[in-house]
Amino acid sequence: MPLWSSGIQEPVMAQGITIPALFAVSTESLILRTVLSKLRQEMFRRGFYWEKKFTAKCTQCDEEYQEEVETCKLCNGTTRKPDIDELTYPKWLLKQENSMEQSFFHLLHELESDLNIVDDGFLVLIKEYFIDPETKEVQFYRVKEMIRGDPIFMRIVADKRGVRGGRYKICLVHRENVKTHSESDKCEICGSEMQDVHYVNMAGSGKTQYFVEGEVLHISKYNPSKLYGRSPVNTMWRQAMTLTAMDNYIYTAYQKRRIPKGIISVTTDNLESMKSFWKATDEKMERDPHYIPRVGIESSSGRGGVNWVKFMDTLEEMQYIGVRDEIRNRIAAFYGVSSIFMVDNGKSGGLNNEGLQILVTNRAVEFGQKVYTEILFPRLLKQMNVSDWKLTLYPNEEEDEITRLRRDEQELNVAQRMAQLGFVPDLLDEPANRDIRFTYSKPPPAPAPPPGGMPPGGGGMPPGGGGMPPMMPPGGMPPGGMPPQMMGRGGMPMPPQMGGGMPTSRQVPPGMGMPMQPGSEGMGMRNRGPVAPQRRGTMGSGSPLSSVQQRGPPPSPMQNVSDTLLDARRPRGR
Repeated sequence: MPLWSSGIQEPVMAQGITIPALFAVSTESLILRTVLSKLRQEMFRRGFYWEKKFTAKCTQCDEEYQEEVETCKLCNGTTRKPDIDELTYPKWLLKQENSMEQSFFHLLHELESDLNIVDDGFLVLIKEYFIDPETKEVQFYRVKEMIRGDPIFMRIVADKRGVRGGRYKICLVHRENVKTHSESDKCEICGSEMQDVHYVNMAGSGKTQYFVEGEVLHISKYNPSKLYGRSPVNTMWRQAMTLTAMDNYIYTAYQKRRIPKGIISVTTDNLESMKSFWKATDEKMERDPHYIPRVGIESSSGRGGVNWVKFMDTLEEMQYIGVRDEIRNRIAAFYGVSSIFMVDNGKSGGLNNEGLQILVTNRAVEFGQKVYTEILFPRLLKQMNVSDWKLTLYPNEEEDEITRLRRDEQELNVAQRMAQLGFVPDLLDEPANRDIRFTYSKPPPAPAPPPGGMPPGGGGMPPGGGGMPPMMPPGGMPPGGMPPQMMGRGGMPMPPQMGGGMPTSRQVPPGMGMPMQPGSEGMGMRNRGPVAPQRRGTMGSGSPLSSVQQRGPPPSPMQNVSDTLLDARRPRGR
């Protein structure tokens, strides 16, 4: 069963909604236009650049390499570099303005607006063909200019299966000569071959423009299909129209005040008396604005009253701000534009963080840029016979500075942990990349000691002979006996556990290990800071009541006097 009828296809729209109406509501709604404008600005804010597809390419098998290669690894063929001459004409063309004084940058902005409104973008390539006068065949062509095709009038010609063409044929030289597929394949004027029509422009006073394959580049962003996309504004039509109605309500309320807030209903048995009273009251109010009316109600039946009938709710009662913010958030969420890009950073909640909001919008922009860098630009360069280069949009914005610093901090922490495990970190020198990156390598294992337990390379004895330990000076014991740092009180040698056999931290020779840290116990080493306080079992003479003795520097004379006074005041003194 066919999906469409063969010929000019029409886009699928909701009943009662037309493409001009979609453009109208996108222009009239302030919130919708703000969202579309900010998204479009971020898409092309930094422009585009040319990038080579490969560094080397085989001339025989077309294998591409991203590094310098002189011989192909597959077929051993010679390689070549990208041809710089391919960019001569495309660079010149992209800098030129078309016949409507539009630059390529303005064309991209128009295409982005068309994609965000109707999800259909048409780039028309005006080509100049060179036909062989003898064979009547196209020898070559060039793109003269580029214009934007209006989605209101641009239509796709397809068969019942959705394949382009299959209905009309035209001559490339005589465009007015249009035929159907059932007619002759040769132009009656020049005799050249007729070409299949893929797109038509139905604008103008009854004169339709026909385009063959390669003359119109069609893209869709949100819902690509065989033919047309699906309009995002069509999906959010009710929300957009609600915003427009709310703006009109505020405008009318502040400008015209045609609708009264309410009426005063007076219930009385004498209507004429009430009318005359209010008339007299109005006259007195015109003469004296400070006049206070006095109302007297007289009723023979004893019934009467005054009632207020309200016609309009206030903006607070209608929750105007809440409804407006909800609709705005729905529209912005569809396009991926955060509140910070609409200069609204006063809302609290989930995505109030500036870095997260920028990240959300950057992802939406990245998705939109892929439509151009991966679909539109490759098709455009193919029509310009450019195969060695590609056109790429710059990322809309550098990553958040705080995010980059946090990533660098994490990388440094990883490097420290890897160093503790025995790996050697090496900082990468990448000028193009500001991020800190390390490479890690395992150091070679230490050589095993030779049999006998002697250290390698020294003959087993330290310099100076005598069999003395390494901490001793060369030549053995110095004159006068042991050094002072190894003597205890009264000139007695200190045992090793008291520190006599170990030099101080300033006397440790290189290669003897880490110096002793303050608070360390005996000859052991600590790298976790000072040791914990030690418990004391007995109380010394004049000592404080506390049973905890902290290690540290010796107390000063003033501190000793203060401790003595405190001890004297306690019941448990000496």
